[in-house]
Amino acid sequence: MFSDDIAVLEAINAGQCDVGIVNSYYYGRLHKEKPDLAVKLFWPNQADRGVHVNLSGIGLTQYAPHPEAAKALVESMTGPEAQKIFSSVNQEFPANPNVAPSEEVASWGLFKADTIPVEVAGKRQAEAIRMMDRAGWN
Repeated sequence: MFSDDIAVLEAINAGQCDVGIVNSYYYGRLHKEKPDLAVKLFWPNQADRGVHVNLSGIGLTQYAPHPEAAKALVESMTGPEAQKIFSSVNQEFPANPNVAPSEEVASWGLFKADTIPVEVAGKRQAEAIRMMDRAGWN
């Protein structure tokens, strides 16, 4: 067991293990620091349901004191300029499908994403946490 995603990637790079499950943006961050990283991403389940995709979200509450300003923030954060920054700085895929990922992120290749609805994944969260606890994952 490793303490975090970077530790998993470093262990693979050092030959301590062959595979690991990590968020792709950690790979991007480490690859920027170590361009000769001997680790590659692999997208599982491509012939089936597709790979799990984490979501970064933004929303506003019903009682937001300044709803128009909140809506403007959401529009700004999901707009092309912010999404390009998000992709290049965080090494993440843009949430806006009309924005191309950064060159680094695009170099990881295309993948089929799992289309499980967020509300279904949310209903399974407690079960997933129990499984992680049984496996000793932190």
